[in-house]
Amino acid sequence: MLLAAAKDDVLLKRTKIPFFAGVAFFLFQFLAESLTALEQIAGATIRFYDLTLPLISALLVLYRMKALPILGVFFLYSYFYHPLPDTLTLSSQLLAALISQLLYYLSTGKRGAVSFGRSQLTAQRIGWLVCCNSVLYALFHHCLQANFDPESVAEIFTVQRLINVQWMMNSCITGIPFCYLLLRICHKPAWGLMYFRQVKESVKSGPSIFFQVAWWLLLLIITYCLISKNLNTLLFTDYSLLWLLPVMLWGTVRIGHALVAPVWVIILILLGNYIDGYISIANTLTDANHLHSLIISSTTIFIFSLTIVATGVISSRSKKYSQHVSRLYRAEPNTGLLNFQALSMDMDKHSAEALCLIRCPELNELEQTYGVEFRFEFVKALSAYIANLLSCCDRIYYSPGHGLIIRLNNSPDIPAFYRSLRAFRFQWKTSILGLNCGVAYTSEKRIIRNLSEAIKQLNINSYISLLHGRPLSLSPTVPGDNIVESGMIRDVLQQAIDKQSLMLMAQPIVSTMLTAQPVISVKGKFRYHEILIRLKTADEKLIFPDTFLPLARKGGLLPALDITVIEQTFRFMQTRKGSDPDCYFSINLTPESLHQTDFLDNVSTLFKKYSIAPYRIIFEIIESEILDNDNVSEILRSLRNAGCKIAIDDFGTGSSSYERLRMLNADILKIDGSFIKNIINDPFSYCAVKSFCEMAKLKNMEIVAEFVENEEIAQMLTSMGIDWLQGYHIGKPVPVELAEL
Repeated sequence: MLLAAAKDDVLLKRTKIPFFAGVAFFLFQFLAESLTALEQIAGATIRFYDLTLPLISALLVLYRMKALPILGVFFLYSYFYHPLPDTLTLSSQLLAALISQLLYYLSTGKRGAVSFGRSQLTAQRIGWLVCCNSVLYALFHHCLQANFDPESVAEIFTVQRLINVQWMMNSCITGIPFCYLLLRICHKPAWGLMYFRQVKESVKSGPSIFFQVAWWLLLLIITYCLISKNLNTLLFTDYSLLWLLPVMLWGTVRIGHALVAPVWVIILILLGNYIDGYISIANTLTDANHLHSLIISSTTIFIFSLTIVATGVISSRSKKYSQHVSRLYRAEPNTGLLNFQALSMDMDKHSAEALCLIRCPELNELEQTYGVEFRFEFVKALSAYIANLLSCCDRIYYSPGHGLIIRLNNSPDIPAFYRSLRAFRFQWKTSILGLNCGVAYTSEKRIIRNLSEAIKQLNINSYISLLHGRPLSLSPTVPGDNIVESGMIRDVLQQAIDKQSLMLMAQPIVSTMLTAQPVISVKGKFRYHEILIRLKTADEKLIFPDTFLPLARKGGLLPALDITVIEQTFRFMQTRKGSDPDCYFSINLTPESLHQTDFLDNVSTLFKKYSIAPYRIIFEIIESEILDNDNVSEILRSLRNAGCKIAIDDFGTGSSSYERLRMLNADILKIDGSFIKNIINDPFSYCAVKSFCEMAKLKNMEIVAEFVENEEIAQMLTSMGIDWLQGYHIGKPVPVELAEL
């Protein structure tokens, strides 16, 4: 049956039948009568391909009760102007069509009026509109003839009757969709344009022009052989009928049923009118032989029609399923927008004049407030707003990791677009929000061709655009080394964690009381070392923490990094069990590690695994983490109870205060280097450090001064009562294997 035009699930509005629809029905009916072929065989009339019943049925499918006035006028016209046999035939057709349509409506409801080719309705349409329609027509026609002309009526179960029923079924299964198409085009020409666009698209997306031309030629040759009266050659008999099926099936599958179905109707009209071309009464000798040939051909043609319809429906369903899967593959599931994969595929098929990326970092914060649904609704609303600003050929894509990406086919006026974008407002429940977006774009073909790299650079520039409050153009001179370097560093970091191959450095922290009584915190030692880490690339280049720690934080690798540092340190201490059995180390812990619920268990396991005494380890943290999280406080309390020392790092910066110092429970206070390096010339730094020392002594905490760069600073700090000194003047970081333990 005919394929439906795209998105044709909406039922027709049936306010009333347009006048020209009635006119069109009568014109098509006159045409159907002129195309119907009749033949008298053995005293019975055989009607070959007849479109009258299909036309009536199609009108009822399309308009239902609203079609009755037209059919009433049509019956009256036939009653007054046609002979009695024709009127009886029409009456049979009308009764059969009305009853089968009623049964069809009860089976399908209102959805039965949609276009033909729907797999969900195929069984009902074949059952009621084809089989029931044809059988009822045959029964009514026989009964009416028996009442009005008893002499002309033979037995009901005759070969001629069977031929008539099969040709009528053939007419209904192909003719009803064809007549529906014609009537609906007359009802709504825009729908017809959609149908022709679908045919054009199926032809365009089908096989190459060579195969399509070959198909048309082969179809014309077979049809010519069937309708041409040259019975001395086998090709000009019903033998050629057998070749129609594979040819039509190939066209249905490869070119599309939307085109093939009308073509098959035209071929059937020719086959009905040129029966004598492939089944000649002269060559069958007797009526019995001729009827036998006719019943075989009518059965064959009906099976062909049924097979073509079924293949068309299955093929249509498969194509729709493939298109649906393709849409899912190309769409972002939460918003329905085209995704990055779709962008990549479209860029391979079509050139682009420019790429533009729009990002709104504020969404991350608002998502935590309003929920994840807020993000998706905002993206959909923004994309709909942007679509109105673009030309019809431009496309919008969405990548959750980046933002909205626009493929522009014309040179863009980005400043005007940016101004319009800033006017966008998003309503969420009772709130109306205007969110600032960063816009980065590029028109450089060299950059656009490398799509993945282009998106990376546009993403970075979108943040800069947000800071500057203007759209930012990405030019070919924008270096991409930092992006590549970041990716390389991330890879090196991951491998170092996985292989536990971090480069451990040790910087000495020396006591200021070398000649006095040894300090308590390190069990009589005058020196311990802080563990610092470096990464080493394949070409032996060093990467420092200020470069790779931000990447580790973004990637969520800090907890794994801290555990790796602890384990590598413990392993080193185990190897020095003989030569340096009492060395001490200070290890930094990041806030992310202290928030891990299994951190304490992991550290306890490592202490046992490497047989390290806890008192030999000092853990350095930022002081705010102790007070701001109950779980962190409990972890630190457990570490202290086990024998570890806790050092407060970078004290004096951030949220540090005397109130916080009063509430701290730690062993060592490390004063931030920003105070120490200016202590000679800056009275404020001197007073701050002096104050920190006095307050720490009240808490019975030892004090470490960082950033000691010369002897003058060292002497001043010693005179102030600082316990430990750390800095380049005391000792630079060296590989832990070379440290003087």
